[in-house]
Amino acid sequence: MEKNEALNWTHEKFTITDIRRVQNLYIISINDKKINAPLFINYKIFDDRLRSYFLKEPKEISREEILGVEWDMYISKGYYIKVSQLTGIEKHEGDPSKFYVSFLEISGPLSTFESIYKSK
Repeated sequence: MEKNEALNWTHEKFTITDIRRVQNLYIISINDKKINAPLFINYKIFDDRLRSYFLKEPKEISREEILGVEWDMYISKGYYIKVSQLTGIEKHEGDPSKFYVSFLEISGPLSTFESIYKSK
């Protein structure tokens, strides 16, 4: 991916229908008919979004609260991306049959992609 390539949400206003934490990953499913497989997201990314929205620690947030909001996500199949101020956008290959969530935010008036990533 190009260093200054603009990113945007691939999925907007989706709800999480199930969630599990396994070691350093959350495994989630969403209400999208095109994606029937589980989605994988790094726990640090997900926990950070929970803290940002709910203004409390993830262990204090109920399952019902997480399932009760709409999410915007950047989902890709077979790879995930990382954004760094030093290196820009980096694509990391994963399992070609799995879906990865690189970024997510709870939908709402403040849910712009720039709230997570600012392109130069």
